[in-house]
Amino acid sequence: MGLRLREIRRDAGLSGRTLAALAGWHFTRISKIEHGRTVLTKADLELWCFHCQAQSELPDLLASIRSIERMYLELRRLHRSGTARYQRELLEGERQTHRFRSFTTSLIPGVLQTREYATALLVDIAEMMGHPADVEPTVDLRMERGQLLRSGKLFHFVIMQSALAPGVVPADVMRSQLEYLLEAQALPGVRLGILPSRVRHYMALCEFWITDDACVEVETFSAILKIERPGEIAVYAKVFDHYAQQAVYGESSRDVIHEMLRDL
Repeated sequence: MGLRLREIRRDAGLSGRTLAALAGWHFTRISKIEHGRTVLTKADLELWCFHCQAQSELPDLLASIRSIERMYLELRRLHRSGTARYQRELLEGERQTHRFRSFTTSLIPGVLQTREYATALLVDIAEMMGHPADVEPTVDLRMERGQLLRSGKLFHFVIMQSALAPGVVPADVMRSQLEYLLEAQALPGVRLGILPSRVRHYMALCEFWITDDACVEVETFSAILKIERPGEIAVYAKVFDHYAQQAVYGESSRDVIHEMLRDL
């Protein structure tokens, strides 16, 4: 957005200081907007396009702003009334989805988690991030999400072997979680791949979910990115396919899980 606005300003032959003066802003505001360091409002865009004589650009710019607002959801805002409400929102969205693709590097995906694993994880999250500690109802909803595995929907998981080791949760919790993975692997709507540590693969920059072919979700410490642009979704789909091709399935994936159980 910042780069596009810079192009519009330059096409109009205006310097940053000149545009700031026309709009009644401090001259540094132009640089902040063009470098994505300040939040834009509808009024900002209207002023920008008005003084750059680019009113025809305004509808597309406003649509882009709405898209950005949908893409970036602050976790603190989502969790303000408790994590259970957020889990309910996830469940409602997942009920409308048929095909899921999930790539994880350090965690077992939520719908595959046991009650003990989810509880240990959510207790840590509540303490670290200061979210309301409504752990029990949140876990109940996560277990309800787990029932989607048996609902006729299609789930393709690729989990890095590193996520099967204890550390995020205690060893005894990880043991029961691994045993559950062996059970879930047999479900008809589940395809579970393990990416062995010894296999060379593209650098894992983040974990992500692809829901149908309509959205990608990436969770950071402070936000959830909801990516809906087809070109960007295609990038994540390509990366997922790469990891899926490097992963092992069936008996080979069970061998990896049994190996991790023996280590425990």
